[in-house]
Amino acid sequence: MRLKLKQHLALSSFALLAGITGCSQTPTPSVDNSHNTVYLNGQIYTQDGLRRKVEAIAVANDTFVYTGNREGAESFIKQGFRVVDLGGKMVLPGLHDNHIHVLGTVALDVCDLEGKSVNLDQLASKVQECLPRYASEPGSWLKIEQWVPYENNEPTDRYKTIRQALDAVADGHPIILSGVDGHASAYNSKALSMAQDDNGKTVGFTAKSLGKGGVFAELAPYVSLDSGVVRDAAKEKIPVGNFDMFAQEVGDPRGEAIYGAILPKVAQVMAQSGITSIQDACTNDFIREQLVKMQQRNLLNMHVTAATCFISDDYKGKVDIAGHLKKAQEVRAAFANNPLIKADAVKIFADGVLEGDPFSKPPFSPNAGMLHNYQTPHLKQNEDTGAVTVIKDSDDSKKNGIVNYKVQDFKNYASALDANGFSIHIHSVGDRATRVAIDGLEAARQRNGNSHIPHTIAHLQVVHPDDQRRLGELGVYLTYTYAWINLQPQYDVLITPFLEKSKKGQAIDDVLYNQNSYTWSAIYPVESTYKAGAVLVAGSDAPVDSRDPRPFMNIAAGITRAIPGKPAYNPQQSATLEQMLDAYTINGARAVRQEKLIGSIEPGKSADFIVLDRNLFNLVEQGKPEQIAETKVLQTVFRGKTVYSQPATLAGD
Repeated sequence: MRLKLKQHLALSSFALLAGITGCSQTPTPSVDNSHNTVYLNGQIYTQDGLRRKVEAIAVANDTFVYTGNREGAESFIKQGFRVVDLGGKMVLPGLHDNHIHVLGTVALDVCDLEGKSVNLDQLASKVQECLPRYASEPGSWLKIEQWVPYENNEPTDRYKTIRQALDAVADGHPIILSGVDGHASAYNSKALSMAQDDNGKTVGFTAKSLGKGGVFAELAPYVSLDSGVVRDAAKEKIPVGNFDMFAQEVGDPRGEAIYGAILPKVAQVMAQSGITSIQDACTNDFIREQLVKMQQRNLLNMHVTAATCFISDDYKGKVDIAGHLKKAQEVRAAFANNPLIKADAVKIFADGVLEGDPFSKPPFSPNAGMLHNYQTPHLKQNEDTGAVTVIKDSDDSKKNGIVNYKVQDFKNYASALDANGFSIHIHSVGDRATRVAIDGLEAARQRNGNSHIPHTIAHLQVVHPDDQRRLGELGVYLTYTYAWINLQPQYDVLITPFLEKSKKGQAIDDVLYNQNSYTWSAIYPVESTYKAGAVLVAGSDAPVDSRDPRPFMNIAAGITRAIPGKPAYNPQQSATLEQMLDAYTINGARAVRQEKLIGSIEPGKSADFIVLDRNLFNLVEQGKPEQIAETKVLQTVFRGKTVYSQPATLAGD
């Protein structure tokens, strides 16, 4: 046996020697490497542990095999790798969006306001335009997508409230305006009259049913009869036949057809945005099925963490830990061997939203959970100029919003999820909701020990200074949507007057932007939470506010906290470009437990990267960080394959 082995080795050595002596100085490749690629002459920011900047990378099949200088890449060129000249362009790892609703990034074939703010005359005209096409049958529902609840909607000579405008042109149809934030919708009177109690009996939202002792009394904070605006839990009481992705059932041919038609466009939107990894922040069976269909159609050019979501139970405050665990475990197991989709996260909605309506009668308070009571402001808006004046001292509303779960229930829920290996992704807007979330994560740590599972909190619109520190101590991953951080008076007037006391005759700008106020120090505290030890990640929350995930607008806004040309909202809380790039790359990967696979350009990792039309660091050095928002992606590579490119951008491609 040993003799045969020695003879075999000798023959092998002879063959190898013959092969070497018969070669020229540039050996003929023994394998076909023409499908593999070397990228040269780039400004490649690897986002590795040393934050190295290199000029060349090599990709074999779906993996990075080299990062470094031009000389080191020569050996791959000699092996037959094709060559692409990056022309000095900036290269980053593929971007990660930690909070997105990906099926919402493309408009369906429905009546759609496209996120454009409108006055009430324009709103009525849109209804009249859409009724014949989208609600042709008598008495059928008209659903209008991407309505902006918090801008414009201004009264006109003809209409004073949203409800009045819809009623005037409804022609017997129930109408819903579906808000861009996913929390607020508006209805006409016929739709409001269709609200059903828990037994399915039609009762309607009325002053009586919402009043003390009424069947819907507990939903009163969610319903404004004056304007027709209904939020969160109360929306479920109105049975709307629609194509909302959260309302779809697997196997419904209508939903399957309408969403199946947009899947190629969804893939295009993500690729041209440079996004190669996401956490879909609230998935049900239908949404997960569409993700699988994208994969089957070779459209899923991204790594997906599908957070299992129990949105209806959350807003009802229904405590079903065992039931949620069972479902989440089943979903996780179903994707255990999927190379692109995993489902090891669970979403929890801790509260609602901070936007109110100070101009309705009476003013309609926000419902996000706050540590202190909301104020009831007394404001008047000039119909001609839009100027807002404080006509009376504000009053204590005696309300501080709603947190969906009691503190102990949240602790038990978070502890159970953590103990079962799930990362927890929490929607939290108000400071009290965030405190409850922190208490829950802290309890999980105390009960289970440090599992090192990255738990995330999204939005964090108002965070108490004490809790900014606690977020750091726990090392929580924070998913801010940076594009929302700016001075925007038309929007801010719907929030800050409810958070701060106001005095008769006080200038409205002083109410909104007093730099000594609690609100100024607590809204989106990016830098202070980072300094405390929390980890910054990024989430667009598309299609909320905008269907476009707009990563570079978020990066620019994280640095400037301002609309271009306007003052910054507490610039002391600004992030740096380095922090924003970490948030969108390696920190995003860590937040979904995939840092060994993605998030940086390193040998052995998935070859996911993007080429940009400008260098972001140069813009910061030139004092023009706002121009980062205009950045375009020239090429997106996912697992070694170009999935998006602008024509004729790179030599050799």
